[in-house]
Amino acid sequence: MTQNKEEQQLRDSKLPMYIKVNLETIFKVLSDTTRLRMFNMLNDKGGVCCRIVPDPGQEETQYGLCVQDFVAHLQLPQSTVSHHLSLLRNAGLVRSVKKGLWVYYYRDERAVELFKRVVESL
Repeated sequence: MTQNKEEQQLRDSKLPMYIKVNLETIFKVLSDTTRLRMFNMLNDKGGVCCRIVPDPGQEETQYGLCVQDFVAHLQLPQSTVSHHLSLLRNAGLVRSVKKGLWVYYYRDERAVELFKRVVESL
C-alpha cells in the first residue's frame, strides 16, 4: 500500500481527529530506525541496567534507561540521543523520571497498548 493511500484511509476513518494526529506523529517517530531501536531497547527488560528507586511510600519499581545507556549501546553522541528521546517522549510513547542527577526513560505501556488497539481497529 502506498503512503498516499494509507494517509487517505487514515483521513477517511471515523477516528477522532486527536487520535489521527497522534497516530501520524507516532508513525513518523517510529519510522526512524534509530528511534525504533531505542524504543525496542526500552522494551528489553533483560537488558535494562538502571533500576529506578521508588520514592518513599511507592511500591512500584520501574526500570528504565538513562541517556548514557543509549549513548554506549548505539555509539551516538549524547545530543543526538537526547533529541531522539525528546521526540519519543513528545509522541507519548516514552516517559521519564528524574532521580538525583539522572533522568531515566521508560515506555508508557498504557500509551503503547492504546496505540496497538487503535491500529488494530483500522
